[in-house]
Amino acid sequence: MIKINNLSKSFKKTSVLNDIDLEIKEHSCTALIGKNGAGKSTLIDILIGNMQGDKGEIIDKSRMINHHKMAILFQKTNFPKFFKVKELFKLHQSFYANSISTSRFLDITQFSETQMNQMANQLSGGQKRILDFALTLVGRPEFLILDEPTTAMDIETREHFWRMIEDLKSKNVTILYTSHYIEEVERMADHVVLLDEGRIQLSDSPEQIKNQQTYSTVVLPPICKDMVEELENEFEIAKYKNSYEVRTNHVDTVIQKLIDHHIDLNQIEIHKTSLLDIMFSNNSDQEGVTL
Repeated sequence: MIKINNLSKSFKKTSVLNDIDLEIKEHSCTALIGKNGAGKSTLIDILIGNMQGDKGEIIDKSRMINHHKMAILFQKTNFPKFFKVKELFKLHQSFYANSISTSRFLDITQFSETQMNQMANQLSGGQKRILDFALTLVGRPEFLILDEPTTAMDIETREHFWRMIEDLKSKNVTILYTSHYIEEVERMADHVVLLDEGRIQLSDSPEQIKNQQTYSTVVLPPICKDMVEELENEFEIAKYKNSYEVRTNHVDTVIQKLIDHHIDLNQIEIHKTSLLDIMFSNNSDQEGVTL
């Protein structure tokens, strides 16, 4: 397990990380999410030793943070010119005594013989990303850090990538990754950490986050204006140009009030909370916005 205690980092007078406390458990998949500038990349840079924190400590009792056990997939993919895919693979194989086989590499990339003979820097964006991912796995890492891994991937490639992650999880590989795709978080993560303005706003399993903060949104049409004024005394309501949104844990109470006011229920919509709603809700609350 990696334990981060009271980690802080500032650039000049701008605070990027503030008293971060975080545990990355072995054999688990941790998702680090947040808007651009939240501090995700800075946290990873400090974790892997590319940068020093201003204060705090990182305790790595399992010695996961070393080049023998750890592999990193950075956001930007840059391959050297005049290297074919198969040549890059062979080069990476030469770095390790126990590298993955060619068949395993092909299983990860799903490349054809033609693609294996293609110049790596001439691949499409999604193909480059899956190639970079496969090269990251050549040395059979025990700790894998993935920074926005599915950027530029199409839906089919992303589905394949998820299956590869599930396979790695089944082999007890520890994974830390950042993502803007909430479906990845809900599908793959054992633990979710939401960073906003350098602070951890949420840290729990996707299931626990949902259970602890679940709610529904009742969408009302403009004709419910008078009704909304009454509901405002009991519920959080967001007002939009063409609708009102009531956020509540007691949908049945709202529905009964609508019935009492002879509101046509065919005109309303009810949405269950998604993990994405919760994440945006926490970010918006920090900015003083009512949802």
